Amino acid sequence: MRRRSNYAPKSRTIVLAALLTVFAALVFFTSIVPATIAGFATGTLALYAAIVAFVILLLGTFVDGV
Repeated sequence: MRRRSNYAPKSRTIVLAALLTVFAALVFFTSIVPATIAGFATGTLALYAAIVAFVILLLGTFVDGV
């Protein structure tokens, strides 16, 4: 029996990644979000949000139940 090595991310994982991506897009392409949030530059937070969105979608592809 072959083991599966790829899965589909769950809907909650996709929604979380979409929200992180929307936040990153708002920061990078508009001036709606303030320059700092809680003392952190929003450009840095947006970069981290985009990376986290990519990683959780990647985990959802290779790990069952994510």
